[in-house]
Amino acid sequence: MTNNLTLALIILIFILLVAIVNIVVSIIERRKLITKINTLWDNKSKLESFIRPNSRFDAQYQTYKDEFEKKHPLIDDKTWSDLNLSALFHKINFNFTAIGEMKLYATLRGMFKIENQSLIQRYNDDKSFRLNVSYILSKIGKNVYPLFPDQLSPISRNNLLMFCPLLPIVTLPIMFLSPGSGLFLFIGALILNVTLSMNLKKTYDQDLKSIFYTANVIKQCLALSKLEGTPELDVNFNHFKTSRRFSGFLAKIESPDFVTSSILFVKLIFMIDYVLFHLIQHSYFKHQDEVTKCYDYISTLDNHYSLAMYRRTLSYYCEPDIDESVGGVHFQNLIHPLIDEDVAVPNDLNLDNHILLTGSNASGKSTFMKAVALNIIMSQSLRTATADTFKCKPGYVYTSMANADDVLSGDSYFMAELKSIRRLFNIDTQGTIYCFIDEIFKGTNTTERIAASESVLSYLNALPNYQVVAATHDIELSSLLERDYHNYHFNESINNNEIYFDYKIKPGKANTRNAIELLRITQFPNAIYERAKEQVKE
Repeated sequence: MTNNLTLALIILIFILLVAIVNIVVSIIERRKLITKINTLWDNKSKLESFIRPNSRFDAQYQTYKDEFEKKHPLIDDKTWSDLNLSALFHKINFNFTAIGEMKLYATLRGMFKIENQSLIQRYNDDKSFRLNVSYILSKIGKNVYPLFPDQLSPISRNNLLMFCPLLPIVTLPIMFLSPGSGLFLFIGALILNVTLSMNLKKTYDQDLKSIFYTANVIKQCLALSKLEGTPELDVNFNHFKTSRRFSGFLAKIESPDFVTSSILFVKLIFMIDYVLFHLIQHSYFKHQDEVTKCYDYISTLDNHYSLAMYRRTLSYYCEPDIDESVGGVHFQNLIHPLIDEDVAVPNDLNLDNHILLTGSNASGKSTFMKAVALNIIMSQSLRTATADTFKCKPGYVYTSMANADDVLSGDSYFMAELKSIRRLFNIDTQGTIYCFIDEIFKGTNTTERIAASESVLSYLNALPNYQVVAATHDIELSSLLERDYHNYHFNESINNNEIYFDYKIKPGKANTRNAIELLRITQFPNAIYERAKEQVKE
């Protein structure tokens, strides 16, 4: 009898110690988190500087892109790759939550806009507001990249299994009446529940994580909606009383701290995951629209904080003028957003006609085109441009730039280039199409390249609502297309056997040919240099 009482007491003490340790650890972690959040704004830093291995930034975009593309074009994969928009995403990403990251990615792909300037200003001006929102968002975090509410399907429950968590509790009194039988039944109940927990969890593990994540989203969404300065939210939180009641506990049992193993054991023996999953999932499916509103509310607040912080990292930027009445794109002191501001060279231009860019390699043509394309995208999705002034007509950006051969598909460089350019024709929209084509048809011989390039660029000129910027090494195209394309160029100078680029765009076609001189400067054998000069003369 004494031994069994001692065992029961040990078990109770163990559970109590686990609870106390978890509370203490939570308090310590909370204080550390608050201290770190207090430094983020001044340091212009992120709460997490690493990328989680379970991250799924593109999940929202991939899930809903077909639905959105019925309304208007999105940034396609080729354009995303050409402009290195992944790097821009990570540079802008100061989000605290997984759903915030997913929405920011989808925003850069053209699904949404971050345009509540008053909310951004509130983040800038109101420190208390900013810290409160940041702390609440951080409690949602990125441990889980959930499925969205409309991706889940109800999972039926076994009502008998809902009573299994009571078995270990029921057997404890039996241990006092019949120690041998009670201990046997208690251990049996533990083994049964652990086995059921592990086997059942396999059937709904991803849904379980999403449901638990949603419970925390709803709880924190309520807290945020009560803060002065946050947008209004049309959600009846009484529909989610059960999930809100348990969300704090659920958040802790999903946290990766040093007492996780002990908590996991408690979860298994009392089948906590199974019971709570089925208790709260019903309300989510019944009020799915309101759950979706909570997701959107959290991600929107998160994205506006992220953009406010990104703007703080910029030495200068502007809120662009996006207007249907504007012809083309007009900007002053525009720079590439991914180039260090200390070395980026700004450019001015009124881009109200098709443009043909000429100039040597490394003179700045590609960087300039990417800077313009990226700023058109940022202006419409983020209401931000890395320029002193930026005006443009709203439209959709398509590029054909960093082409490469594909060993797996068997496509040569030229075939890859053909496919890249072919997709630019007859895009299904009445809106403006901004096309950026770099080194058009460089994958074939000179004669056919010039003929094909002239034909393609003339064809694009004839299409309504197209604005084309193309770069080429073929000066001949400047004359062939001068009626429809304005000529601009980048050039370089050679002084004292050194080559200098100013990276400034200038009107007219390129007026320098320095490739042969570069052979000498880079110390090719003199015989090669002299022979090349003679070949040019001939």
